[in-house]
Amino acid sequence: MSDLFYAVIALKTNEVPAVVQQLDALKLDGVAAWLDQNHATFYGNRNEDWKPFNGQTISQLVNQTKGYQTQTNLIDQLKNDISNVGIVRPIRVYFIDVFALFVDKYIKFAGTVDFSVAESGQCCLLIPSALPFHMQDLLIGVYCKVWREVCNTYRQGNLHRIAMRVDDLQNFRNYLLKLFGSDDSPSIVAEQELSNRFPFQTKQPPSFARN
Repeated sequence: MSDLFYAVIALKTNEVPAVVQQLDALKLDGVAAWLDQNHATFYGNRNEDWKPFNGQTISQLVNQTKGYQTQTNLIDQLKNDISNVGIVRPIRVYFIDVFALFVDKYIKFAGTVDFSVAESGQCCLLIPSALPFHMQDLLIGVYCKVWREVCNTYRQGNLHRIAMRVDDLQNFRNYLLKLFGSDDSPSIVAEQELSNRFPFQTKQPPSFARN
């Protein structure tokens, strides 16, 4: 397969207090308290240290292979004003922590690359499965506000790219390997179960206006 570089956009431990404060100000129905109580399970000093599922990092979960590897260092090099955004050109896939949607740099980044990613890249939003459903709804709405064009492609029927468990992430990984050329065969995931309990997530992410 041709090179398929991915990047992780996630909170770092030192960013958590500011995000908790912002969530509290937005009054998103308990989300701030949930993050404050659970952040130690997920975050470290680097984007790459994020462990969204089963205490494993993205690199462990997607099983890097030749041509399919991280370029998260480019995200780490982004300036706060995104003036050097051109450095991310090699990246084709973004794994996005739902709580990173509240970091100013990543909001600016999404506003700059949203359309091009919707046209020629891939995004996967990861939400902790332990997060209550009503909070998941709220945060997916924020995602659709920050990554507007990416969400519009979902409404047009593209494969779901919202992962709340390991199987969702593995399904997305296998889809990418098949799409971009690989000998790997995609695994079968229980899509119907996911649709039944969270029916809008494949094609109909809700709209959400941030105050």
